[in-house]
Formats: sequence, C-alpha cells, structure tokens
Amino acid sequence: MNLASGRTNRRADFAPTRDVGGIFYLLVFLGCFVCPLPSTGAQTPGPPVEAETALVAPVVRKLELSGTVTSPRVSSISTSFQGLVSAVHFDSGAKVKTGDLLLELDSELEEAAHKQTEALAAQAAGELADATRRLGIAKKLAERKYGTQNEVEARQAEVEIDRAAYESAKAAHARRAAILERHRLRAPYSGVISKKMAEVGQWVVPGTPAFELVEMEGLRIDVPVPQQYYARLREGAEVSVKFDAIPGETIPARIGALIPVSDPDARTFTLRVLPEGEDIPITPGMSARIAVNLSTGRQDVVVNRDAIIRHPDGRTTVWVLEQKGDKTLVEERKIEIGLAFDGVFQVRSGLKEGERVVVRGNESLREGQAVRLAN
Repeated sequence: MNLASGRTNRRADFAPTRDVGGIFYLLVFLGCFVCPLPSTGAQTPGPPVEAETALVAPVVRKLELSGTVTSPRVSSISTSFQGLVSAVHFDSGAKVKTGDLLLELDSELEEAAHKQTEALAAQAAGELADATRRLGIAKKLAERKYGTQNEVEARQAEVEIDRAAYESAKAAHARRAAILERHRLRAPYSGVISKKMAEVGQWVVPGTPAFELVEMEGLRIDVPVPQQYYARLREGAEVSVKFDAIPGETIPARIGALIPVSDPDARTFTLRVLPEGEDIPITPGMSARIAVNLSTGRQDVVVNRDAIIRHPDGRTTVWVLEQKGDKTLVEERKIEIGLAFDGVFQVRSGLKEGERVVVRGNESLREGQAVRLAN
C-alpha cells in the first residue's frame, strides 16, 4: 500500500512540471509572430495614381443638336393628260433611273391620230417635191424661150404654198407625237419610289399624284438651331454627325447652308449639314445627332474630365501632385470650371499651366498623402 501510494504522489508531483514546460514553449512560438521585426528602413509605397499635365488650349463651345435626314428632291409625279391607266411598271420601294418608264395610259386613239398626221406629213412632202420639180422645168423652158416668166412665177408660188403645207403637217405630226409620249409617265430623275398611288384600270387626271419619287443622292441633314448661334455659324465651325442607325461611328461633315428664317415662333433657324463620305447607309427621315464645335476666340487651361471631383456642397476640386524630395504628395485644389468639350473642362481659376493633376485613383485620396505614379 505504501509503494502504491508513493507512485501516486510522484505522478502528482511530475504532472505540473510537464504542463509548465508546454506553456513555455507555446509562448516562445507565438512570440515569433507577435513581436515586431527589426526595422529595415523601407517605407510602404503610396497608392498608385495616373496623372496628366494641365495645358493651355483653344476653348470651344460644343453644341449637341438633333436633326433629320432629308432629300434634295421629293416629287409627287402626275401625268400630263387624263386617261385610263393601262400599265404600271414599278412598285413602292423600287429604284429607278432618269427616263425609266413608270406608267402608261391607254393611247390607242392617240396612236391612230399620230399615224394620220404622219401620213399627211408624207403627202405634203410629196406635193412639195412635185411642185419643186415643175418649177425646175418652167425655169428651163423660160431660159430657152419656150416658156414665159409668168409661168415660172406661178410655179414658184405653188412651191411656197406646198412648203408651208408641209411645215404645217410636220408640226401637227410632232404635236401628236408629243401627246402620245405624254401618255407615258417617265422618271424625271434617279431615285426611289416611296409611294405608288395609281393602279391599272384607274382613271387619272393631270395634277393627281401617281408616284412619289425621292432622290437618294446628296442626302443632307436639317437641324433647328437657336438663333443666338447664327452669327458664329456664319464664320464656319467643325461639324460631325452620328446616326442612330450606325451606332458607334462618327462621320465628318460640313456646313452646307444656313437658312435664316425657319421657325419665327421658336426663334430658330435651320442649319443644313452635308455628311462627307460615300455609301453611307442612311435614308430620308432618319434621326441624326450633330456635334458642332464653335470657337470662342480664347485660350485657357484645360484638364481631363476624369480629374474633376464634384462635391455635394457645390465645390469642384482636383488633386494636384507636388514633389517634395523623393516623395510625391497630393494637394486638393478648389477650381472653377467653364465649358466642357472633347473630354476636357475649361479651368477658369485655381490651376496653372504645367501643373500635374490626378486622373485615375483620385477617389479616396487624403490631403498630403504620398502616392506613386502608375503612368
């Protein structure tokens, strides 16, 4: 019993000793992570930013306007004579060229009249030729003293009468030919038929439209512009066009005309813009967005729009870079901005030419914070 009791006491004596040793080694292991490492003198770099230099540039006023594509010519075409439609050769949407036959009227009676005048003109031509022959014979007889001068003059008068009859017959024939041709409606210029308003069997009269023809060459854009810009646009401006039908593409253009009085109630005039390019997939009636750069005649400091920070209290600031030794620090600068154009803002005050401003990474900067340039 004593021996067993002695063994029990020894276990109780040694157990605390093992626990104290384990805790000591655990504290030493954790100390490797908790205790600070010796300083090496290296500094944590600041947040990366991108910067641009403020420059002086011409200040322009950019107008964003909406316009409509129009055609140089849109015509409602009608026949010159009344009659029954016997044939229609084109439908809506068809492309036609100058002189293409669009429609025909029943011309049976006119064709008969045309042939009659043709025959009368041929008869008059024959009579004139016979009178001319007889005049020649009379002249020869008179020269040989076998005929009289009176006979020659009579034959001469006959020739003049027959010539007049022949000219009258030719004029009548030409008139009938013109009337017959006007029973055929032809395209006055190349374009696209936007509407067909006549059918076979329909009776038409002059002045009643049979087709609407739209010219597709030389399309332009008509834009209503407030009257205060009229004087500046007269001096010329840089113009570009964007079409909703051609997303993502900007087409250069030029000013074609200024129509002074367009809408006196709205106090606007019409700016006519001519797109520059070939085979532009547009058609009359399409919408267009016009960008007009009007020169203000002055130069000023400009900065990238990404550098501008607008605050809820109305302030507008930028972060300006300052070099102090080997450190690049940022300073928040209040500025006054003016016109916006081509991705930049005019700076009226608060910034000088040559100063560098942050354009990327300026969302959470602090006054005097060190940064590093990523660009």
